[in-house]
Amino acid sequence: MVTRIGPSKPVRHYLKEWREEKHLTQQQLADRLPIGEDGKPVGKDQISRWERSKRGMTMDVQGALAEALGIEPGDLFRDPEMPSADELLRSVSPETRTRIFAVIETMVRTGT
Repeated sequence: MVTRIGPSKPVRHYLKEWREEKHLTQQQLADRLPIGEDGKPVGKDQISRWERSKRGMTMDVQGALAEALGIEPGDLFRDPEMPSADELLRSVSPETRTRIFAVIETMVRTGT
């Protein structure tokens, strides 16, 4: 018997939202993915299972999905309508960025 290890509560991902943001159908996204380890292409049914969290996604799958969507793998775990912290930090001046990191370091150090 194989023991599966995972979180007690599934990690929330935004695969469906990213797919819709990119104006792709499940089949179009599946067509952008490489052939699976079993030698078969990924189908829209598999995309549906991933979107409904009925099937877990390995890191390799997350990477392939992100590449097919033109995003970073970590972006799968944030709402596409919300900017990433990286985007926000890139949009400010170096001085502001330094102040932001100082605030974050203070919050981490003080637990606030």
